Amino acid sequence: MKSNSKNLIVTLFVIIILGTGAYYFWDREQKPIEETNITLENEVTNVGEAIVEFNLPNTTSHQVVERSFYTFSYNEKHEQPDWIAYTLYPIADSLRVKRKDAFRKDPLVTTGSATLKDYKKSGYDRGHLAPAKAMSYSKEAMSASFFMSNMSPQVPSFNRGIWKKLEAEIYKWSLKSDSLYVVTGPVFTQIIDTIGENNVSVPKYYYKTILKFKDDSINGIGFLLENKKSSKSYFDFVVSIDSIEKITGVDFYYQLDSLKQSKLEENINTTFFKN
Repeated sequence: MKSNSKNLIVTLFVIIILGTGAYYFWDREQKPIEETNITLENEVTNVGEAIVEFNLPNTTSHQVVERSFYTFSYNEKHEQPDWIAYTLYPIADSLRVKRKDAFRKDPLVTTGSATLKDYKKSGYDRGHLAPAKAMSYSKEAMSASFFMSNMSPQVPSFNRGIWKKLEAEIYKWSLKSDSLYVVTGPVFTQIIDTIGENNVSVPKYYYKTILKFKDDSINGIGFLLENKKSSKSYFDFVVSIDSIEKITGVDFYYQLDSLKQSKLEENINTTFFKN
């Protein structure tokens, strides 16, 4: 009898322990989402991956490298991307990290990316395609923006002048949008030079195509700029996305509805972006 009582007590004790543990874990699972510790960095990365995956251009037989922060098609012949795609969100400067240079080869490029040595004493800047500022929402994203696979040889007065000003303007647009989706890259139909032992091509022109998402609307615009110093406004270089597709052979937004795609890609009106 005593043995049965002892066994009953042990059984009840085990049930209480298991019940308490089950309630603890159930309670954690039932807590509202806003009480969980989800960082802004993770939210941005996850949303960015979804948008980038949906809008990847349909253009290339070259290696496509997907990172959480951006995606690109690497052109081994020219030792730089055909295009690089990324998303910008309206994140306050106070939540962004400071720039920290970390130029280096990209281990994910199977054929080998361009190197620092290619650019050394070339007279050209290592011009970012996905800007460091656009990748400043985390230390990891910032670091990834300095892989040599994200670089293209740019005339210093171009890279530090009108190209930089356009990047800054696009960043400002992102603060007034739900998000911006950007695809940018070189135009390889005209090459003005090659540099380094890897013969990195120096393009004559660069492009940017931009989709702006705001409330229930989407607007598109394109820019085509020559790789040289310019005192003009970047708005002087506005072109349709459709015209950039014709000179690059890149079909940027083929996954959109055909009527919506046509409207976005023929637009040259900057009103929706300026406002």
